[in-house]
Amino acid sequence: MIRWIQNVSKKWVFTTIAVIAIIAVVGGTLTNWGGPKQGQSAAPGGGQRGAARQFPVETQIVKKSDVGGGQVFTGSITPLYTTNVSSRISGRVTELMVKPGDRVKEGDPLAKIDTTQLEQQIAQSQSALAVSAAQLQRSTNDQANSAATAEKQLAVQKANLEKAIADQQNAVASAKQQVAISQANYNKALNDQQNSIATAKQQVAISQQNLNNAITTYNTNVANAQNTLNAQQDSLQTSQVNSSNSVESLQLKLQQAIINYQNVKESSANKQSDLDNALQKLQQAQLDLDQAQQTTPSALTNATASLLKAQGDLAAAENSQTVQVAQEQLNRDSISLANAQNTLAVILESNQQTLQKDQLALSNAETSQELSLNVSKAQVAQSEQALQTAQSTDAITVSSAQYSQAETNLRLLTEQLQDGVLLSPVDGVVTAINTPVGQNAGNNGNIVSIAATNPTQASVNVPESSIGKLKVGMEMKVNVPTLNKSFEGVISAIRPTLDSVTKAYGVDIQVNDPKGELLPGMFASSSMKSEGRQAIMVPADAVLSQPNGNAVFVVQDGKAKKVTVKIGTMTSAQFEVTSGLNEGDQIVVKGQELLSDKASVQVVQPGQEGQQGGQKQGQGQQQGGQKGQGQQEKTQGEKAQGEKPQSGGEQGEKAKAQGERAQGERPQGNRQPNSNSGSTGQAGAGGGQ
Repeated sequence: MIRWIQNVSKKWVFTTIAVIAIIAVVGGTLTNWGGPKQGQSAAPGGGQRGAARQFPVETQIVKKSDVGGGQVFTGSITPLYTTNVSSRISGRVTELMVKPGDRVKEGDPLAKIDTTQLEQQIAQSQSALAVSAAQLQRSTNDQANSAATAEKQLAVQKANLEKAIADQQNAVASAKQQVAISQANYNKALNDQQNSIATAKQQVAISQQNLNNAITTYNTNVANAQNTLNAQQDSLQTSQVNSSNSVESLQLKLQQAIINYQNVKESSANKQSDLDNALQKLQQAQLDLDQAQQTTPSALTNATASLLKAQGDLAAAENSQTVQVAQEQLNRDSISLANAQNTLAVILESNQQTLQKDQLALSNAETSQELSLNVSKAQVAQSEQALQTAQSTDAITVSSAQYSQAETNLRLLTEQLQDGVLLSPVDGVVTAINTPVGQNAGNNGNIVSIAATNPTQASVNVPESSIGKLKVGMEMKVNVPTLNKSFEGVISAIRPTLDSVTKAYGVDIQVNDPKGELLPGMFASSSMKSEGRQAIMVPADAVLSQPNGNAVFVVQDGKAKKVTVKIGTMTSAQFEVTSGLNEGDQIVVKGQELLSDKASVQVVQPGQEGQQGGQKQGQGQQQGGQKGQGQQEKTQGEKAQGEKPQSGGEQGEKAKAQGERAQGERPQGNRQPNSNSGSTGQAGAGGGQ
């Protein structure tokens, strides 16, 4: 609020100066229009009274340039944070190695503190540390002697224990060996008897199988002999039938031969040869019949022999002794099996008794040796307890703790002695010396204040209407009028709280300041970087806002020509002209407030316009006092147009704009002209308010 009041006061001052300067210029112009007074020469630009006056103006050639980011936001260079560096020790400040404005790096020395008292404490602590070391050495030696004696006693008891363990192991091993022998004998007897029983069982099984085979063979042989006998009987009957049939066939054949012979004999038509043939057949048939009746057929003879043989085989099979022999062998093997089983029971019982006796002897040996071993172990445990007591480091621990405490005290005092030189904890700029040389600095007393500037940061105020356009990471352009330089930056943070007075949000911009030129508190303005395109950009002061539109003056053939233009993107210093101007046009950038269309102009270099106005004003004055007054008004006009405060030139420009509005040619507000193209650009927020 105070800063706003100061800005308002400065605005009124510059407004008043601007109005006075304009009145002085208008007065000088009216004087010149009235023609030269008596004793004066004709006005420049014509040798006759009433010649056209030439207005001095500054011009600029129209050309394309990068389009800026539009809206401008004001603020200042701010530190990331301010560190108040204090001393961890108490003492008088003997030397300051920095002064406000110095840049320091982390670890750079800042100041020195008187450490005389601390050095005395260190000497005392060193003596206490030597005493503690001697006490610790003595405790260590005493403990070592006691431990050596106890270790020797423990070694003797351990040897006795090892002997007892060896004796126990030998006794137990002998008993275990005897048990193992008895167990082996028992297992062998059991195995042998089991083998005998298995062999007997196997022999019984074989005999049983032989008996079964003999019975099967007997039944098979009897059945086969009976079948053979039946078959031979059938064959004999078949042979008898076949023999009978053969005799009957030969008898029938003989009868047929007799009949045939009689028929041939009775027939006179037959020849003697036919009769002989018939007789021959008759004789052959009689011969065959006689042979058949006199000879027994061989098939019948063979069948009768086979039948007799089959009857003999059947009788032999039925009288076989194989089954009886096999049954007797089976009985003998069964008796052998029973005898083997009885013998097994006797042998197993004997060996089992021996095994149990040896196992009992093993148990007794283990019990006896365990008792002896326990006694030796108890003696070893007692010796170990004595050794542990002798090795106890309680006294050494106390002495060691005292030594560590003394050593820690010395280290702390040594570290405090190093703290006698105050070092910078951060990179930054010294902003204040809070404790001068000779003054005592208590613990945590603020001695030096350092503003951290790595990285350098600019904080600007952004109105609520524009905060939505900005994002973290967006590239920005930061202008610092104090240095008359611009820097590249990136938005690092957008504060979420709206200031209730300024109605603006705070935005932090990380600024690229490799040379370390920026200091905290410098005024800064920021805008978004170029839009990446080129257009005709003209100074904002060159554009006149009038009721019928925006216009500029172009110099053609020594005369001013008013040109209507359309405005696009706007910043606080430049406007984009989208139509009405071409590259190469010569526009008026200073002195256009008093021009009219087709007015004669004189192009002057920057800074010469005020001088010529002063000369013409001096020629129009008749009295020395009036001339001095004109010079004073001229000086005030130059201040109104040329003086710029540290706020980036905004207040000087506003004073000039207010002077222009006094003549009705410029609008109120943020120098925002009428825009027929619908542009909504604004001048810098904060600085333009």
